[in-house]
Amino acid sequence: MIAHIDVQERAEKAGLNTPGGEALEATFGSKGPGLPFFAFLDGHGALIANSNRPLPGKSAVENIGHPMAPEEVDHFMWMLRKAVPALSPADAQVIENYLRNQKR
Repeated sequence: MIAHIDVQERAEKAGLNTPGGEALEATFGSKGPGLPFFAFLDGHGALIANSNRPLPGKSAVENIGHPMAPEEVDHFMWMLRKAVPALSPADAQVIENYLRNQKR
């Protein structure tokens, strides 16, 4: 199942937020700005992976948002493989190729 939750980055648009969305986003690891924020959950609602990518050599993370840079695509593909172990290598390659060939 996919659930879409709106949380606006600008305070003047907070009225568009999904009620409780900010709390859910924080529960699943959002560390601040950056859209979209992804969180993959198991059937019991436990976090499997989120879009916070560890920064090399630092204790900080950054949200990959829509993955375009090579390191963002790498993290997104790691998320998918962890959350969807039944994803076939061929299907994973189609997704990865699409992400890596996007135009900026």
